[in-house]
Amino acid sequence: MNRDPRPDPLIEGLAGLADDAPPRLLDRIAARWVRADSPVGAVFVAFTDRGVAYVRRDGPGVAEEFRRRFGRPLLRADSPPDGLAPALLGGGTAAPEVAVDLRGLTGFQADVLRAARTIPRGQVRPYAWVADLVGRPRAVRAVGTALATNPVPLVIPCHRVTRSDGTLGQYIFGADAKADLLREERAAAG
Repeated sequence: MNRDPRPDPLIEGLAGLADDAPPRLLDRIAARWVRADSPVGAVFVAFTDRGVAYVRRDGPGVAEEFRRRFGRPLLRADSPPDGLAPALLGGGTAAPEVAVDLRGLTGFQADVLRAARTIPRGQVRPYAWVADLVGRPRAVRAVGTALATNPVPLVIPCHRVTRSDGTLGQYIFGADAKADLLREERAAAG
């Protein structure tokens, strides 16, 4: 669990160049990563020059999964991106919004995630509300699929989206984690 991801051949090749790369080129090619605390435990967070791109529970294979999904090499970051800690803890009205990198998602998926991001801490909305907000009122199941593949859970609080009948629905960190997050947020908001 404390093992760094394996060296990336692209990064090693870039390091062997005779001349220095232009400023910020490496940040446009590679992603950075950190481990952080969150309400669901330790998480692995990868971010690019555009923002947070990936949040998952820390553990074996998480860096390799990022590389498979995004095709980017990873470098350990010296520090987390600004605003990460409050974003992982559920934000709130006083918390700065951390930038997110939603490249690689379809327009619909990105719209769904942006809609979920507007749900205030301590509140929930049904999948149908999200579908209406993105202009696709009949795409309720597709909304659920988009939320299930959210690359940045916690940062984009997809746990705040529930079924129309009031039941919680699924969550990438598990149904118990979803219930716990919502309970904690309601307590903090109330």
